[in-house]
Amino acid sequence: MLLRDAIADYLEARRVQNASPKTLASVEQRLEYLSRFLRRRRVVRVTAVAPKDLTDYAMSLSRRGVAHGTKCAYLLTVREFFGWLHERGRLLVDPARYLAIPEEDEAPLPEPPLTEEEVSRILDHLPRRSAVDLRNRLHLELLYGCGLRITESIELKVSDIDLENRCVRIRGKFDKVRVLPLMRGTLGALRDYLALRRSFLRGPDNGVLLLGKTMGKPLSLASLYQYLWTLSKRLGFKRRLHPHLFRHSIAVHLLQRGADIRHVQEFLGHASIDTTKIYLRMVPGRLREDYDKAFPEIAVKTPWL
Repeated sequence: MLLRDAIADYLEARRVQNASPKTLASVEQRLEYLSRFLRRRRVVRVTAVAPKDLTDYAMSLSRRGVAHGTKCAYLLTVREFFGWLHERGRLLVDPARYLAIPEEDEAPLPEPPLTEEEVSRILDHLPRRSAVDLRNRLHLELLYGCGLRITESIELKVSDIDLENRCVRIRGKFDKVRVLPLMRGTLGALRDYLALRRSFLRGPDNGVLLLGKTMGKPLSLASLYQYLWTLSKRLGFKRRLHPHLFRHSIAVHLLQRGADIRHVQEFLGHASIDTTKIYLRMVPGRLREDYDKAFPEIAVKTPWL
């Protein structure tokens, strides 16, 4: 059986089990990523997939710098997919049975955040000559000022914006909703962009806030990553800017300025404070010690690096 056909059958089975459209889209993206990796090895049939292929795939995710949580999600999907094929007799041996999933405590330290000065430099140097410039500026203001995940920013609707009360409604993971204030810079960028947003439309308006240049469709992830890569080079940054770096940086900046870690958890939309506490590793020593004393149950036990 061809791998692509097996993936289509698996997605249909998940659809019958009432998996949400968002979940199906994520699973399809992860399996397509695996499929492309295997095609480069000329592995196109499910019976030809060997355990070493999947181990090498896991190593390739690490080499590409995929975040710890994302890597775990991709590998869990691989295990579930091949386990499903094995249970239904389409594979005599499950090649993913012993595929290792990294433990939570194996998560590496977060990369160093941008400094507040670097964020200001980035935002101050963004051009404002066209509708595209204003859209890009608003996007970065949202990623930093509201600490948004990339998917949260892409899925924002105009109806989620409340200019009168200066806030925005975010639909996060597991459809959890949070309401965040719009800071002065974000609010100004929003008003500038909304004045020209209709220039992107090429047909009915589906209400998506950030529109791409082609046919008024939602902004693509690829275009944002390419834009940030170009911006990195233009501003002379030695490392590559990426969307999550802005969310990561605002989390550290809030803690450095004395924000309560539980407020930062709510701001970021983390389901568990265990996810938020990793940012304590990035807080200067004395401040981190204060958190350890105030919240012993969330103290970071790993060595300070």
